Amino acid sequence: MERLDAVYLVTTPFQIMSAISLAVNRKERADLYIDVQFAGVEELAERIRARQIFDRVHILDKVRAIDEIRSAGNTAKRYRKMLYWYRHVDEAAAEILLPDREYRILYATHYIIPASLLMLYISKHDLRTKAYFFDDGESSYHLEKFYNSSRGDRMAKKMVLKTKKDRKAKRLYVYSPEVFRKTMAQCPIPVYQLPRFSENKTVQEHLSAIFDVTPEKGIRESMVILDARKGDILSPEDWKRLEELYERMAEELGPENVIIKRHPRDEKNENPKITEYEHQTMPFELICLASSMNKKTLVALHSTATYNPKLLFDQEPRILLLHHLFHRKGWDDAESDQFYGLIRDTYRDPGRVVIPETEEELFRVLAEIRKEQETPDPAAEGER
Repeated sequence: MERLDAVYLVTTPFQIMSAISLAVNRKERADLYIDVQFAGVEELAERIRARQIFDRVHILDKVRAIDEIRSAGNTAKRYRKMLYWYRHVDEAAAEILLPDREYRILYATHYIIPASLLMLYISKHDLRTKAYFFDDGESSYHLEKFYNSSRGDRMAKKMVLKTKKDRKAKRLYVYSPEVFRKTMAQCPIPVYQLPRFSENKTVQEHLSAIFDVTPEKGIRESMVILDARKGDILSPEDWKRLEELYERMAEELGPENVIIKRHPRDEKNENPKITEYEHQTMPFELICLASSMNKKTLVALHSTATYNPKLLFDQEPRILLLHHLFHRKGWDDAESDQFYGLIRDTYRDPGRVVIPETEEELFRVLAEIRKEQETPDPAAEGER
């Protein structure tokens, strides 16, 4: 049995980027396991293998335990399916883990399905593996699920483990420990700095090669709309109203100055009234490698991508957040406001982070931006 430093469990391109940053900076001999939840996984895995960052890159495709739990439907059905696989966790682990491999550390962003199964397997067999969790965006800063599993999950594990102790995460890695300690002051787990992409040239070179980042994929428009992932977070009427609001914003600033980037996991949604960013699946954080965001305005209902230019690259785009103009199902505006208020406090000019209360306020801000566009700053030319 070969013992490696670590295994990283990831489900999104952004998580892959963070895993690369951690593995390179910590100089670990590690494997990468990708749980298939986005298009183009096979090609991306080949690009990662070519960089020789990880010992092996393993795609978790057609793993019965993961697929059955994920497709179980409502909460009650999902709980029953989770309990079934907890009782058969050895079988589930055999499907997930590469043979003849042991790991000193298991990294995940939270209790994602493969992480929950493997952490139970580790607890059941008293393996010498620690669990560390790492940043997965805004929810990591105000949802307890980042470091603590649900009550139902804990009860299910207790039924399986009986007298044995359920393993918990021993460390948390986030891009802003300062913000995390303010929003999650009750968290008992030690928090560490997750290495920023901007601080390691090797990491930047890996990311540029893996995701094919070129200067041509940069953004020249002054306003970037970061569309939210479609789903039941908004009513159908509000999704339509949001798209119409985008159109009016583009009309206000001039269509040539506005571009929209759809969510990587959504289907392409052409709108003839707004320029669509061609490389939809490219993580926005990597576009920041190709073009600085300092002189741009980022617009979103809500999006991790709006504040990551600051956390990852110390770039300070103007941010316009639209969540007060819509009712978001399952989201707490007060928590979002607290989080973005703390992001605002890290800005050298806090006035660049704006949460309009009304459409009238939003369009007053847009009028100010249009006025700035009409009197361009020569110093900005090099940053476009």
